[in-house]
Amino acid sequence: MRLPPIHWLPVVIFLATYALIAVESRAASYLDRTAAAFCGAVAMVVARVLPLEAAYQVIDWNTIVFLLGIMILVAHFRVSGFFDWIACRVAASARTRRHLLALLVFTSGILSAFFVNDTVCLIFTPIVLVVTDRLALPAKSYIIALATSANIGSVMSVTGNPQNAAIGISAGFSFLGFLAHLAPVSLVGLVLNFALLAAIFRRDLSGGPLEAVAGLPAAVDRVLLAKCLLAASLVVVLWIFNFSFPLVAISVGALILIIGRVKSGFIHQSVDWALLLFFASLFVVIRGFELSGATGYLIRRFEPGLEGGVVAQLLSLSGAMVVLSNLVSNVPAVLLLRPLVQTLAHRHFVWLALAASSTLAGNCTPFGSIANLIVLQQASKKTHLSFWQFTKVGLVVTVVTTGAAIGILILESALFPGL
Repeated sequence: MRLPPIHWLPVVIFLATYALIAVESRAASYLDRTAAAFCGAVAMVVARVLPLEAAYQVIDWNTIVFLLGIMILVAHFRVSGFFDWIACRVAASARTRRHLLALLVFTSGILSAFFVNDTVCLIFTPIVLVVTDRLALPAKSYIIALATSANIGSVMSVTGNPQNAAIGISAGFSFLGFLAHLAPVSLVGLVLNFALLAAIFRRDLSGGPLEAVAGLPAAVDRVLLAKCLLAASLVVVLWIFNFSFPLVAISVGALILIIGRVKSGFIHQSVDWALLLFFASLFVVIRGFELSGATGYLIRRFEPGLEGGVVAQLLSLSGAMVVLSNLVSNVPAVLLLRPLVQTLAHRHFVWLALAASSTLAGNCTPFGSIANLIVLQQASKKTHLSFWQFTKVGLVVTVVTTGAAIGILILESALFPGL
């Protein structure tokens, strides 16, 4: 079966866009992911694949609004000093090198589930570097632990990372429903991550008790933090009662802007506007690809391999997602496979597998997730961690945690066959 020649123009635009997304940060491209996606979206409109009015309509504003509301709330938590305080408490509580590793793995992982993995990495990395420097500890094991744990922990909830937000909204999951299915995946993944890192870096982690670390900054604005905790509690309660994800997120975001009494300029600087533009542009690019007929063609080609039961579907799509996520990053990979998942009979658990595998795949290489790049970029000021040093560890972590995740989801599908 061949596509009509006229349909190859949007396919070429799509492939060129994804190629630019894939090589960003690999070949010193002056176009980052956001710029590449934006140019691809404009090309789809200029090439008349879809008119400008249709481009506005295909943007999933629910996802954009949801992310914006959560970013505003997280920005206020950051200004309050909450993340710095947590990081300092972790550093001060560690008694041995292994203890410090365990505290870092589980603290960063749990926080990433609710405050976005990128934010946790941005805050924790400087603290980890200061602590390892003062205690004369090898920093590599802790840097890799922070990046991998933040990714694994973010699997747990719709607020953990952008691709989970897109999946939660597209699939219509409730907040508790998503959490109930993927919390076991995330928690088991964190345990496995600690065990693997402890084994791989066993020489670096040997040694006696650590000295007490003092003098780390941990100033907290208690009044602002109380307001943030109130706003976050309101978000969770309203989501539990199945109020709209985006409506709750943006409403509470507006509320904290009013009651937080923080200068708006500080908050605007903390919002990842580039990520929002990236998402909006990708919706247009992928819609153009769908209109080319290529999506339908690919779905028909994949159908024989996806006609099996839920186990076959989970294994097939999770394997494809691990590869695809490391070629074009996890967010574009999820949006690309979204039309395919919507056609499957067992899509409830396939959506969950997509969320888990796309995020866990981010640990494979330094370029697998933005969280990795944030950690490595900041860490480069104090220590050198090469592509292959990270990948040798990340590949093992990815294979083991993804295998465990799919195993847990297969078990859940057997326990709850009606979903």
